[in-house]
Amino acid sequence: MKGIARISTEIWIAFAAFLCFAIIAFLDYSNQQRAVERFDTFSSYDYQPGGYHAWYDLLQREGVRVQRFQRRPAYINDAVSTLVVANNANDALLRMQNSQPAGFFARGDYDALARWIKNGGHLLWLADAGAQIGQTGAAVAALSGGVDPENKLHLPALTQSALKKDEAIAVAASSFTAGVHVVSGRSPVRIPLANSAGVVPLIADDTGATVAIYPLGKGEVIVASDETLFQNSRLGLSDNARLAYNLAAAPAGSKGVVAFEEWSHGYQSGDTWWTILPKPMQWAFLILCAGFALALAGSAIRFGPAVRLPDRSERTSEEYLQSMAQLMRRARASRKAVRDLAQLGHHEVAQALGFPDATPASLLATRLRGSERGDRIADALIELDRLAGYEQPSSAELIRAAALCFTLRKEYASHGDWRRRYRRTAQRRTA
Repeated sequence: MKGIARISTEIWIAFAAFLCFAIIAFLDYSNQQRAVERFDTFSSYDYQPGGYHAWYDLLQREGVRVQRFQRRPAYINDAVSTLVVANNANDALLRMQNSQPAGFFARGDYDALARWIKNGGHLLWLADAGAQIGQTGAAVAALSGGVDPENKLHLPALTQSALKKDEAIAVAASSFTAGVHVVSGRSPVRIPLANSAGVVPLIADDTGATVAIYPLGKGEVIVASDETLFQNSRLGLSDNARLAYNLAAAPAGSKGVVAFEEWSHGYQSGDTWWTILPKPMQWAFLILCAGFALALAGSAIRFGPAVRLPDRSERTSEEYLQSMAQLMRRARASRKAVRDLAQLGHHEVAQALGFPDATPASLLATRLRGSERGDRIADALIELDRLAGYEQPSSAELIRAAALCFTLRKEYASHGDWRRRYRRTAQRRTA
């Protein structure tokens, strides 16, 4: 009983320790969730109120070809028709504090974006209202996470109005404002129209524009000063969803691809050794791998019969006779072989006894009889003569004929003891 009580106490202690760890893990997770909810990420991966996942899901349900661009903007190409950029300085700083990746655009990224737009691309730039108020275009780009002193994108400056919220209306008739009457946002930041030459307002009020557009080469740039219009928590208010769909889908059309830039939000695919290799090197590597795969398959998979090594072992006389018998049987030559063996044995016996080859076997046998050994040889000669008379001798009969011929030749051939004569003792004549 004491042992049982001691074990039970240990189990309770282990359970209490496990419960403490579970509570600590739950509290840590809750703190992380609350920390995420404190700031808006403006990422299409974010399901929180401050994310753009609802916008991404809306475009996907409406049949728009939408994807996430997880490489830095320097790799943008013509496959993307519309690029949505919503980088945020506060989001980047908080990610850096939590040891998470945060992307800041470099000069090359802005150069690539400018070339892409001038070649016909459409950029939807959602300005960082918290860090860009009262800044010039160059400072706007820098605060958004990059270095663009020449302001190649020609981003307009932002000002803060006296309004507490954003309730701007559509002021231009275009495909971007179709079905849009009023929007609902939280940001008082506006694009001043008096100091922004060439910028056409799309959504505005009496303090400035919330959404504006201007051409750049063959393409165009759409700047939205209020990022909150497209957040998950506000996309269903007023005509925000309609505006979000028009701004992303109208430039792309039916064949274009709408991409949400996620590299600045920490979702970075990065550069691999494969992407930095030149095309000839990539093809050479693929060909080398294919050759190696073929060589491996050729060595592992047998495409033909195996080559037998030559057998150099010694063969016995029995194996030789059996193989010759099989060969002759396949050639249907067993009858001739048996008769040749019988003729050879008959010749040796007749020559040893001094008789011609035409002497019948029965006469030779009669001449041999008179002793035990002579009787045995006479029987072998008669059996061999009988086998020679078969029309279709079998393999066993062929082997038997060869054995009998061997016995006779061993006894009477020139290399044998042929001088011995197995004759019957001469009978004495009667007086």
